[in-house]
Amino acid sequence: MSLLEVFGRFKIDIAVTGESGAGKSSLINAFLGLNPDDAGAAPTGAVETTKQATMYQHPNLPHVRLWDLPGMGTPSFGSKSYVKTMNFDLYDMFMVVISERVRENNMLLFDEIEQKKKPYYFIRTKIDNDMRSQRKKKQFSEIHELDQMRQDCKKYLKEKKLDPHVFLVSTIDTQNYELQKLTDTFKDEVSQLSAELFPSFLDKMLHGGWIKARYATNHIQQTSKLQAEDITTLQNMYKRTGFAAAKVSVVLQALSHFQLDVAVLGETGSGVSTFVNTLIGLENEECGAASVSISNPAMSLGYPDVRFWDISGIEGVMDYSMYEMKQVLNWYDFFIIIVSDWQKARHLKLAKAVEELRKHYLLVQTKVDCHLQTQSELCCVETDILDGLRAQFTQELQMAKLSEKQIFLINNLDRCAFDFVGLEDALSSDLKTVRTSAFAYYIANTVKEHK
Repeated sequence: MSLLEVFGRFKIDIAVTGESGAGKSSLINAFLGLNPDDAGAAPTGAVETTKQATMYQHPNLPHVRLWDLPGMGTPSFGSKSYVKTMNFDLYDMFMVVISERVRENNMLLFDEIEQKKKPYYFIRTKIDNDMRSQRKKKQFSEIHELDQMRQDCKKYLKEKKLDPHVFLVSTIDTQNYELQKLTDTFKDEVSQLSAELFPSFLDKMLHGGWIKARYATNHIQQTSKLQAEDITTLQNMYKRTGFAAAKVSVVLQALSHFQLDVAVLGETGSGVSTFVNTLIGLENEECGAASVSISNPAMSLGYPDVRFWDISGIEGVMDYSMYEMKQVLNWYDFFIIIVSDWQKARHLKLAKAVEELRKHYLLVQTKVDCHLQTQSELCCVETDILDGLRAQFTQELQMAKLSEKQIFLINNLDRCAFDFVGLEDALSSDLKTVRTSAFAYYIANTVKEHK
C-alpha cells in the first residue's frame, strides 16, 4: 500500500514544444477544456506569448503535468541553443507541435528527443485552416487532403527512420479530426510510461551506486516529481524489505490490468438491471444489456478495467442469513446500493455490512420521477420534495449510526435528470481512490491462500 501510494503521487512531465505560433498554448487549452479568455488558460496570440516554461495540471490525470515551452526559432530562443536553454532532461515525454508544414527546426527537435531516448508525438495543428483553404479546389476531398497531410509529415520522419504517432488536430473544431484520438492515446500511454519511469527511478536511487542515486534523487527533488518525505518512505521501505525495482515493475504491470468488481445491489423490482444498462450506455433491449443472471458482468469503455455486477433480489439472501450476505459482499471491491423499500430498510443493513467489511459504497434511489408523480397532488415544489427525501435519508443514517453519505436521486431512463451526472462524477472519483487498496487487498488474500 505504501509503495503504491507513493507511486500514485509520482508526477509525469510532458513538454509541449515547437516553433513560435504553431499553436502549442491553444493545444494545452484544448487539453484543459478551456477557452483562451478563461481563468487559468494558457495565453495565446499572434505575437510571442510564452516567455518561460509554464506548468498546467492535466484536469483528468492528477499525476500528469503539461509544460508549455516558449517557441523555438525566435530572437529570444534561437534554434541552436533552444534544447540546452529549455533543459529537455527535465521532461519525460514531448509533444512536438507544427502547423502548415514541416520545417528544419521541427526536425532538429526530433533529433534531440531521439538522442535522449524519450517518447514523443508529432502533432500538426490548425487543420481547420488547412481544410478551409483546400475547399477552394474544384475537386476537393477532405479524406484525400488529410491523407496527403499525414503522408507529408511521415515523409520527413521516414527519412530519419523515425516512427512516432502522428496526429492531425484542430483546437477550434475539437469535435472533428484527431484531437479525441490524441487524448485517448495519450491517456492510455502515459499510464504505461509512468509504470516504466517509476521503477527506473527506484533502480537508480536504490541500486545504481551513490553517484547515480544522488543524481536521481536530486532530479526528483528539483522537478518535484515526489516530495522529500516520499523519497524517505521509499528508502526506509527498501531497508526493511529489500524490494527490487524489477519486482516493483511487475507489481505496477499487474495493477494496470487489475479489474475492479463493482456490485450493484437491490431488491427485486428496484431497477438494478435498468440502472446498470444506463450506466454503461446500453438500452435494455440492446445486445449486451444486463440480464437477470449475475454470472456475466457488464463492462463499459467509460469505466475501463471495471466490471459491474447486476445483483438484484438481495432480499432472498438477506432475509435468510446476513452472514451469507456478508460472504457474498466479500467477493466485491465496491458497492452501489439501490434504495427502494424504505420501510424494510434493507439498504441500511447492507450499508452497515459493507462498512464492517471496511469497503466503500454509494447509495442511490432510482425511480425518483415515479415518486414525484405520486406526490403531485400535494402541490409542492419539486425541489422541496427532493430536499425532503434527502433530509429523511440523512436522519435514517444518523439513527442507524452509519457514516454520513449523500444519496443520489436518479431516473434510470434519463442520465441528464436529477443527480445522475453527480453520481457518475462521484463514482469515477471513488473508483480511482479504491483501485490501489482493492489491488493490495486482493494480493494479500492471494498470498495467504498460497502459503
